[in-house]
Amino acid sequence: MALIEVFHVVAGQYPIDATNTTDIPQGRLVTLDANGQVQLAEDASSVSFFPIGIAGDSRSQGTTSFTPESGSALSRDPVTSLEGALIIGAFGDAQRFTQNKVADNFNEVLASGKMTVYHSGGEFWTDQYEIVDENNSDAQTHTPGSRLYASSVGAGGARGRFSDEANDDIVGWTLTSPTGYPSGVPGTGVNAVGFQALPEGGNSLSWGTFLHVKLGI
Repeated sequence: MALIEVFHVVAGQYPIDATNTTDIPQGRLVTLDANGQVQLAEDASSVSFFPIGIAGDSRSQGTTSFTPESGSALSRDPVTSLEGALIIGAFGDAQRFTQNKVADNFNEVLASGKMTVYHSGGEFWTDQYEIVDENNSDAQTHTPGSRLYASSVGAGGARGRFSDEANDDIVGWTLTSPTGYPSGVPGTGVNAVGFQALPEGGNSLSWGTFLHVKLGI
C-alpha cells in the first residue's frame, strides 16, 4: 500500500508500455510520453517529464513485490511498513510476510495494459516522497502548507517522488508532515502509532510513514 486515497476528482485510465522495464510504484508522480503512455515524471527542467497526476496502480517487472523483505522501491518504508504482512501475534508483533498479485507477477497493469492516474485535484496519503535533498546532505522537512514538486533523478536515484525542492512547477501542497499511518490493527510493536479511533483506544500498528498531500495538478 503506497497510496491511500482520501478523495479524488478524476481517475483517468492511460495505456502503459508493456516493454518498458522501469518499475512505477503506486503513489509516484507520472506523465505521458510522446506515444501517450504512462512514465515516471520529473521536475519541469525537462518539459517532456512534466507531471500530470499520481499513479494509482503499480507496474513491476515480475521480480519485485510490495513486501518489505523484497527490498523493492515498491515498498518505500521496509523497516516499519506492514505491506504484505499477515498479523499473527496477539499484540501485532508477530508478522508473516505474504506476496500479492502472484497471478500477474506483481504487475497490476498487466491484464488491462492501462494504469489508473489520479489528476485534477484530490487529497492523498503517499509514502512516495523524498527524504533528503538531491545533494544527499539536507533533510526535507515537508511542513504543512509547504509546496510540493516532482523529484528528479537525484538523492534516491528515482523520479516522480514528492519533493520540497523548488523547481518551475508546483504539483501540490503538504497537509500533514510524514507520520505513521494507522492500519487499524491494535498493537504495540515498534511501528505502532497513536490511533484513538479504535473502539478500545490505544495504539495501532502502522502501514508505514506517509505524507499527506493535496494534489495541485
